[in-house]
Amino acid sequence: MAPVATEPVHIFIVEDNLGDVLLVREALKESSLQFELRHAADGEEAIQALSNDHIRPDLVLLDINLPKRDGWEVLDEIRANPDTRDVPVVVLSSSGSPEDRARASRNLPSMYIQKPSNLEDFLAVGKTIEEFLRETGSGVGA
Repeated sequence: MAPVATEPVHIFIVEDNLGDVLLVREALKESSLQFELRHAADGEEAIQALSNDHIRPDLVLLDINLPKRDGWEVLDEIRANPDTRDVPVVVLSSSGSPEDRARASRNLPSMYIQKPSNLEDFLAVGKTIEEFLRETGSGVGA
């Protein structure tokens, strides 16, 4: 059995749909993660928090269809910033486009999850995120 992290995992979710933010919170509660969730509602706010506020989360959950600056711009900023370039990013999008999946996979460490259409599958996303964090060694006991 993997050791339990004593510190919470700091997760930064960039999502303009508050309903999806609440679903992600509930999905993470279904995992064994201890977590703190910080939220930005658009790409501009996310870039501001990551660069000017100097936050360094253990994980970024990123929607690609965002107002002001899209998720790809946010991802580019994350990877260009020496303080955040190695932060794992989970692109959580309603898009099932193979091009979007490929683009996300070029920005490692990253993972692409298509937003599930039903509650049961959405709640399973928390376990998927937990497994990804364990694989990357980001804030979770190995």
